[in-house]
Amino acid sequence: MSVIHTPRKPDLDFRMLVFPGVMLCAFSVLFMRLWYFQVVKAQELVEKADASRTIEVTQPAPRGLIYDRNGELIAGVKPEFVVTAMPTVLKKHPEVLDKVAAILGVSVDKFDMKLKEAETRPDLFSPIYVGADMQAGIKIGETRDDLPGIGVQLQPMRYYPDTKSFTHLLGYVWTPNDKDIKRIEDQNRKPADYVGKAGIERAFETTLMGDPGREQREIDAKRRSVRSMGGDAPNPGDQLILSIDSKLQKFATEFMAKNRYVGGVVALDPKTGEVLCLVSSPTFDQNLFTRGISATDWKGLSDPEHNQPLLNRAIGSSYAPGSTFKIVTSIAAYESGKFDSGTHFKCDGGIKVGNKFFKCLGYHGSIGYNDAMAKSCNSYFYQLGRNVGPDALRQACYDVGLGQKQGIEIGESSKGVIPTEEYLERYYRRTRNIWHTGDMMNFSIGQGFVSATPLQLANLAALVANNGTNYKPHLVREIRAANGKGPVQEIKPEVLHHVQASSEFWSELQGALVGVVDHGTATKAKIPGVIWGGKTGSAEHGTDKSGKTKTHAIFVGFAPAKDPKIALCILIEGVGHGGDFAAEPAKDIVEAYLAEGKSKDLAAPGSAGRAIGLANSAPAASASPALTRSPTAR
Repeated sequence: MSVIHTPRKPDLDFRMLVFPGVMLCAFSVLFMRLWYFQVVKAQELVEKADASRTIEVTQPAPRGLIYDRNGELIAGVKPEFVVTAMPTVLKKHPEVLDKVAAILGVSVDKFDMKLKEAETRPDLFSPIYVGADMQAGIKIGETRDDLPGIGVQLQPMRYYPDTKSFTHLLGYVWTPNDKDIKRIEDQNRKPADYVGKAGIERAFETTLMGDPGREQREIDAKRRSVRSMGGDAPNPGDQLILSIDSKLQKFATEFMAKNRYVGGVVALDPKTGEVLCLVSSPTFDQNLFTRGISATDWKGLSDPEHNQPLLNRAIGSSYAPGSTFKIVTSIAAYESGKFDSGTHFKCDGGIKVGNKFFKCLGYHGSIGYNDAMAKSCNSYFYQLGRNVGPDALRQACYDVGLGQKQGIEIGESSKGVIPTEEYLERYYRRTRNIWHTGDMMNFSIGQGFVSATPLQLANLAALVANNGTNYKPHLVREIRAANGKGPVQEIKPEVLHHVQASSEFWSELQGALVGVVDHGTATKAKIPGVIWGGKTGSAEHGTDKSGKTKTHAIFVGFAPAKDPKIALCILIEGVGHGGDFAAEPAKDIVEAYLAEGKSKDLAAPGSAGRAIGLANSAPAASASPALTRSPTAR
């Protein structure tokens, strides 16, 4: 008998409920998320979508213009094509540099120094070449897709009409490194794409940099610019009006270069401290740094065998002042109550101290102060200095500004050396009888351990010209707004040192220095119709390769003797006596500056400078400074 079973309903398994439950929750979450984006966040997302189609582009501000005292432009701005590179991308495509070099028509080595600098910002585009011609710039821009890691921009770039005459005082401009960024941020400013790296450009960075502009640009899916949507224009930096006389600066630069002289030339207005001329030779072309410097060029600038053109000898190198220091010895004698122009000393070609004979360049017999200064008699000043003593002589040095920085804006200046017992113990390891009588002899005539910069010696001449007062040397005369609106910031003279002495003493000292030019060791400096004073110096400085003694030629002076308008120092390394080599070019510089008589008032920027027929500059070459201990000076 068959049995018929009634079908059973399947048991409801919990696992069969999990899946639809999970799906229901998932779709609920998805629905709520879509509702949130399309209803709650709709407006915000629309704005973000619009923003993603636009980018903000920074527009670099043109740097402020720089003029000389007579309105001649010495640092301007012009648009140039700048080729940029991103180091991280170039490492993956090193062959790109060969293509770029071929387009620009230069060697790949031209990029070496700039690429090393760019490695500090590996994920950003950094400039590797400035000044591409229009054809090359356009070609790089059009083939950018085939040149990964390479870009090109048209930017307002600094340029110098004369790239050699103002090198050491202006400096140059390039991309900031970490130190530059910190320095500028410490002044509460954001660094620009290009910043001053030396000289005036560095010292007045926040004045010259201006404020960048902002431009909104619409871009396509490939982030290519479609159109500009407006923005704020950049504000150029303020203008600087320097105290420099560009004609004088070029004249002195050319003189040093033409004769392949190494050294420095500084000229000041003794009544204000304004720097009229500041030249260091050899100089170099500023464009080497902005156009991309090669390894060969860098070696030439930094190698001592090439006389280190990067060194600013006018303010950064100190030399034995030689017989120009006899001015300081005279002041020390007055301050210690031992100055009497009527006192005579005997000169028998020098004086003997112990077993050593300290030479003079002549046999002057019994000689008084004025003749001793005119003939640069070492014997007279040996004995005058010995009477004064080292402490009074050191104090006189400090009183006139030696042994200390002059405070000029571009910094990096040397203090020089005033020999103290502490100095000799520290640097020459003297422990017994630290200060010798022979040290005093050399000190009295500006030899031995004492040293000073050309800037310090020029300001010493200014102090004598100004009856005991000199001013802080400064290069900037005025700061003006770029648009010509707003107040003009004038740089006021600031007294640096004052030596209290009688008018009779200053007349005596000035008269003695006039005698040096009129009938003494500096007759080559005589100018028809002009009475002026000066002092030659001849500082012995070791020997050359042949064993011959090397002598630095120095001249300091001020003109005219009454109502002085210029004080100067010219120092030429290793050529011979100051009267033979430094006096005549000093005469040419003074004569050129006084040719117009009284200096004109400051002209408006852009106007023509003073036309006094001075030539343009040229490159230079030759030797290096150091201390000297030889006893002969003139």
